[in-house]
Amino acid sequence: MILKNTLLLSCATIALSVASPALAKDMSMQEMQKQLELLSSQVQTLSKTVAEQNNIIHGQQAALEKQGQTVNDQSVAIDTLANIAPAAGEGLGDVKITMKPSPKIESLDGTYSFQPFGRMHMDVTSFDDDQADHANNGNFRRARLGFKGKLGEDFEYKSEFDFAEEGVNFKEVTLAYTGLESADIKIGHQKPAVGMEQNTSSNYLMFMERSAPTNAFTRDEEIGLNVLGGGSNWSLGAGVFNEDAGNDDTGEDEDITFDTRGSINLLGLLNEETENVLHLGAGYSHREPTGNVRFRAKPAGDGNNIIDTGNIASVDSVGVYTAELAAVVGPVSLQSEYFKADLSRSGGTQDADFDGYYGQIGWFVTGETRPYKGKTGNFSRVKPISPFSLKEGGWGAWEVLARYENADLNDASAGITGGEAKNTAVGVNWHLTDYIRLMANVTSIDTDSNAVVANDDPTVYNFRAQWDF
Repeated sequence: MILKNTLLLSCATIALSVASPALAKDMSMQEMQKQLELLSSQVQTLSKTVAEQNNIIHGQQAALEKQGQTVNDQSVAIDTLANIAPAAGEGLGDVKITMKPSPKIESLDGTYSFQPFGRMHMDVTSFDDDQADHANNGNFRRARLGFKGKLGEDFEYKSEFDFAEEGVNFKEVTLAYTGLESADIKIGHQKPAVGMEQNTSSNYLMFMERSAPTNAFTRDEEIGLNVLGGGSNWSLGAGVFNEDAGNDDTGEDEDITFDTRGSINLLGLLNEETENVLHLGAGYSHREPTGNVRFRAKPAGDGNNIIDTGNIASVDSVGVYTAELAAVVGPVSLQSEYFKADLSRSGGTQDADFDGYYGQIGWFVTGETRPYKGKTGNFSRVKPISPFSLKEGGWGAWEVLARYENADLNDASAGITGGEAKNTAVGVNWHLTDYIRLMANVTSIDTDSNAVVANDDPTVYNFRAQWDF
């Protein structure tokens, strides 16, 4: 109301001040009244417009205040949620996932993890027969799947099974305590320590199959306890073992064995900066069998046995001695082992002994160096300098190799004639990537008259496509 009267008075004052004196004399009171009423009407209209604008402004201010309160509430809610700790094991916020070479799920602190892994070795084998008929074949030599990881800060686990030939076999199934600085303690189904070639993963072997003396005198996975220690240039392992997990319950006591192996990298000890290797190693296996003992080997790891002692009775103990020599100089690598088996027999039966050895050489034409791990005393994964790629022009790593091996299972004085094999092999390995390899081996077999088939000397052609993850 005050605003209205003020406007009316101001307009009237302006109208009177701007009117000329002559016009004021001539204007009657009625006309002035009409002018004032007109001005009053205009002032009311203007006042109404101002009031409407004020209402709009007040509404906008209220909306802004409400929106500000909403933003503030949302900010408080976000802060509250950020301060809530996730429940253990829920969501992805407390784990990390990597994908090389297979998915690995791991806790942020690295104390718990799970990772699947596997290997596939698909082989084709052809025999150029001599005295006996050996079957040509194509099969999965190995088809393994497993998983491994950590079960806390000081424990690791591994479970691996082989599905080759449509069967299921235990491979390594172990639990390891890693809390000691000097050694790991491993229990479960695992390989005894003896044998360099035997304890090198089949993914990293130079040839498709291990040598005949390795197959004859060493053992695959068995249930036992292993203590494994090592440094950058030395290794030491010792364990006690029973029999493999696939043995049926016969109602009799099972074999007990004690195995130990040690190695040093002499060049690494003298010069830690060198990549060259001079490996010296030795091992011993003491076996106390409760039943018969048998030594045997197949031609190039395939088909039927070509040398075989058959079951040897009245054996109180077996001692297997091994000596190892290996070297790496740039792209050239050498590896050799000697095996000696002594059998102590009871009941007046003559003791017996057998032996064997092999030597092999490899050369990376493309310049790679065969990787060596001093902590385990074994060779490991080859990594091509230029992985195979048609787009990038890489051709992987190419390796040529040769081997001579001898396994003698004859002891005429003890009345055991299992046969002797003298085999020569050559091969080519094509490492397309770190995890894919193609292999070709040719092995010439030379057996004596005491072999399973006397003087059977076939030539074996092996081909493999191998991949692992």
